[in-house]
Amino acid sequence: MLIKKDEEPFFYKFLSIAKEIIGKNKTYTPVFYGDDEKLYLVCNNYAAVYDFQSNLLLDDELREFGKIPYELSQLPNGDMKLAKAEHFSCQESYLIAVRNFFKHAGYMSKKVFSVDKGDPYKIPKIVEVTQRWISEEDNKILDKIGFPDIYMLDAKRVDEFITLAGDWNPYYLAACDQTELNGGQTTITMTVYFNIKEDPKKSACDQQKIELVQQPTNYDEFEDMDVEEPEDDYQEEKQLDALLEDTVVPEELEDDFDPMLA
Repeated sequence: MLIKKDEEPFFYKFLSIAKEIIGKNKTYTPVFYGDDEKLYLVCNNYAAVYDFQSNLLLDDELREFGKIPYELSQLPNGDMKLAKAEHFSCQESYLIAVRNFFKHAGYMSKKVFSVDKGDPYKIPKIVEVTQRWISEEDNKILDKIGFPDIYMLDAKRVDEFITLAGDWNPYYLAACDQTELNGGQTTITMTVYFNIKEDPKKSACDQQKIELVQQPTNYDEFEDMDVEEPEDDYQEEKQLDALLEDTVVPEELEDDFDPMLA
């Protein structure tokens, strides 16, 4: 199917985001598949879902994806092309895990913040409210989404999510945007999940500057180097030597003392 920007701008925006996610993770094979009215993508640390819900039969049939894998490409004129792939690009076990993630992340997520349209400080606000670190690359994707609602996994359900969704990171950040068509008869939603990692600023180690004295390659030059002797330690050693010289050991102890029997 061909998707033109001027005919289906919301779907085109979702596919352009999917294309950027795939493009920035070229070493990873994307999992891109349909499931009736929904289209799913997982690629490295990103996941996305496009959900088309309509009460109009014609619209519903127009966006019936089916349970098949897809390939995404862009034509020279800018149109997006979504074509059926020959097979899924992953093992069945991984596909099951992907479906588990989308299933449980959907109803366990909690809305925490809404980005106001035209807000130039949306990124700092998202970081402040969610305490999730957003990379420079993620900023570009968020800009493409626009002004979404921000979701996180409900803190009360972290253990439940880990149990049901397997090894997926529970500290994800989800950006959700929605539009309505045909007087509210059609609702289209896109959600992009960011697999957020720890804030690198919190785990960064303080770097201490260490000054080292460069040693000469010619050992004769050591004689010309000014080496400061620690006076206190040297005086203490002289005092200890003097005490040892003045110490008188009794002759009986010298004759009978055996260090192995001490």
